Amino acid sequence: MVATIPVLVIMKKPVIVSGDVSIDKIAKIMIDENIPCVLVIKKDNSIEKVDEEDIIKKVIIKKLSPEKVKTEDISSPKIIKVHKNTPVEEAMEIMSKNKVKELFVVDDDGKIIGMITEEDVVNVAPDIINTLESLINHLLEIVDEVLEEEKKEKKIVRIPIN
Repeated sequence: MVATIPVLVIMKKPVIVSGDVSIDKIAKIMIDENIPCVLVIKKDNSIEKVDEEDIIKKVIIKKLSPEKVKTEDISSPKIIKVHKNTPVEEAMEIMSKNKVKELFVVDDDGKIIGMITEEDVVNVAPDIINTLESLINHLLEIVDEVLEEEKKEKKIVRIPIN
C-alpha cells in the first residue's frame, strides 16, 4: 500500500474575519500571512471567503475604494472542503479540477479546522516523490527476490529416495 500524506499534516490555520472588515485590511492580512484568501463570517453566521480574484474583479477593476468596501460585500460562497485525512495527492487533483488555490480542511463533524494552499502542496511534493520512489525501489527488490527464487528452484534436481 502506498504511504500517503494526509492534508492534516500540511494544513495551516485559516484566517477568519467578520463581514464588516474592510478590503484594505484583509488584503494586508493576506500579504502578511502569505495566503490567497480569508474566511468571512457574515451577519447571518454563514461562512464565505474572499480571495485575490474577488478583490481584483469586485473592487480594483471597478475602481472602488478598498477602505470602504466590506468583506461581506464581495465574499463568495464557493468554499471547497476536504476531510483532514484526504491524501495530499487527491487534494492536488481537487484543486486542479476546481481551479482553486486553496482547500479548506474539515474534521469528522464537517467543521473547518484548517486550509491548504497550492504553495503548501508544492512544498510537500518532493516528499511525495521520495515516498513513491522508495515504494518503487522496494517493489523492484521484491521482484528481484522472486526471480532469484524461481531461478534457484529450477536448478534444484530432486533425487528419489528409496
